[in-house]
Formats: sequence, structure tokens, C-alpha cells
Amino acid sequence: MLPEKETKKDTLRNIPLFSEMNIEQLRKITSISKTLKFKKNDFLFYDDDIYNGFYIILKGLIKVFKNSKDGKESVLHIVKPVNVFADVPLFEGGNYPATAQTLEESILIFIPKNEFLQLIKDDPEISLKMFSGFAKRLKEMTHKIENFSSKEVINRLAAYLLKEIKNNKTDKLEEPFIRLNVPKRTIAAYIGTITETLSRTLKKLQDEEIIKVRGKTIIITNYPRLKKLAE
Repeated sequence: MLPEKETKKDTLRNIPLFSEMNIEQLRKITSISKTLKFKKNDFLFYDDDIYNGFYIILKGLIKVFKNSKDGKESVLHIVKPVNVFADVPLFEGGNYPATAQTLEESILIFIPKNEFLQLIKDDPEISLKMFSGFAKRLKEMTHKIENFSSKEVINRLAAYLLKEIKNNKTDKLEEPFIRLNVPKRTIAAYIGTITETLSRTLKKLQDEEIIKVRGKTIIITNYPRLKKLAE
């Protein structure tokens, strides 16, 4: 069995934010990191909490969201293994810009702000190699905003289903499928709608024989049509 630090190093290497770093740089980062375990529905931090550092999810599922003044929840990200989150304030400054909560039991790597900034001072090349990762994240967020402003709910749902199919590596099957491991209200908030509209849209896709819903499993029966809707 590999030592914990070696496992962390291999994990970091597979993350775009750290993929350009050499072995010694990865070892420096793992030396300051901590492995944390959380139960389902635990809060990692709240909107406007003092910023202490960022996270990498190894196992589980994290919801990053904001609540409006009238209490409406807006899901910004559903974070899955192996991804970084809460990294933007590291360089931008300020407090945590949203709330993060586990949707299931989760294991995370925590990288503390002060220690990481000291690493960058000692080895400025680390920050330069992170810029490409930030650029990729910015591109993804820009694409999501464009989808929200220009597409209907059914199109956004189709795009979400396609993304989940690829993430779960079932896209090559004759009938691709996904299992809903997050509540419908979370998916609805993520695609910019409400639970009732999501349910109606899923029914519409069923009526048009594009999908079948079996409990928490969604089976794609007409993959070409789903791809067309997602364009």
C-alpha cells in the first residue's frame, strides 16, 4: 500500500490545476496538506467565512451554493472527485464567496492558505504553473453562464445529463444511464430552475421517449436526440 503522501501526490498530478508541476513541487504541496473526513450534510464553510484554504475532493459529493435575501438557493457547483474548489479567494483575496456542504460522506484534502502562499513565495514557478488551470475553470464558468442565458430548461437538462453520462463512463453503452445521487432540488438549482419544472421536463423527455426513469436511474433511450437538445 502506498504511503499517504505518495497517494496525495498522485492525486494532485491528475488535477489540471497542478498537472504542470514537477514531482518535487507536488511533494511540497502534499507536505502541508491534511486529509479530512465529513459526514453527509456537514458544512465545510459558510458564505463570507474567513478564508483559510482550499479543498480537493477525493470521495463523495459537495454542493457549493449561495442563498439570496429571500432564501432562494442557487447552486454554483456540484463538485465530484477529483476536483478542486474554494481556490479562487487564494489569489483574489476576501472571504469564502459561497457555502459548501457535503451531499454524502466525503473525504477531502485541505490545503491551508498561509502555508500554500509561503510555498509560492519560496517557489514562484508554482503559481505560474497554476494559471493554466485557472484559465480552464474560467472557460467552464463562462460556458455555463452562456448556457443559462441562451438555452431553455430542457436544453440545459439535456446538457447536464450528457455531462453526467460521460463522467460516469456509460456514454459508450447502447443505452447510456446515470444514477441520481443528488436531490432533485439540487439538480434543479444547478441548471437554473425549480424542482417542479425539473420534474415536468423529465416527464416531457420520457413522453418523447428520449429517456426512461427507473427510480433514481435515468436511462437514455434516444442518445442522438438528447445530444441534439444539448447543442
